[in-house]
Amino acid sequence: MNSNQRLIQLVNDLLEVARSEAGRLAVQLVPVDVILPVKAVLSELKPLFDEKKIRPVYEPASNLPKTLADELRLKEVLINLIGNAIKYTIGSGTVTVSHEIKEKELITHIKDTGIGIPREAQAKLFEKFYRVQDSRAREITGTGLGLFIVKIIVEKMNGQIWFESDRHH
Repeated sequence: MNSNQRLIQLVNDLLEVARSEAGRLAVQLVPVDVILPVKAVLSELKPLFDEKKIRPVYEPASNLPKTLADELRLKEVLINLIGNAIKYTIGSGTVTVSHEIKEKELITHIKDTGIGIPREAQAKLFEKFYRVQDSRAREITGTGLGLFIVKIIVEKMNGQIWFESDRHH
């Protein structure tokens, strides 16, 4: 990402935050086949996967129920989460997207072989402008707004977002 693209991303992120904090982040909930936006995002991010020699893995079950979501906002969430998974995977690895049905809810997992998140950073991950400060993450660029925006969008769509990391220190 060049400096112009980073600036455009920052402006877009700030606009999104301003809209959400003003209560004007709109979502249109309709039944969505979640497989289609996931495949679209994986295809859109293919150049990033290829550049870092990271292998996307996605083998959804064919009988997944539709879920109430805003498809454009869902794609925005997926681009951010899968993009982060790519960004924080150092060297080759995999990013796996999968789904499960639990108590009539569709849960989407995005799992990577990245550097993990230290315990002290985990509680702050969805805060505005928060970025993990450690030697491995420091040279990775970002605004610290992506996960904050993702959380707002997911909650606006009546969903929940959380993470688990194997890295504890």
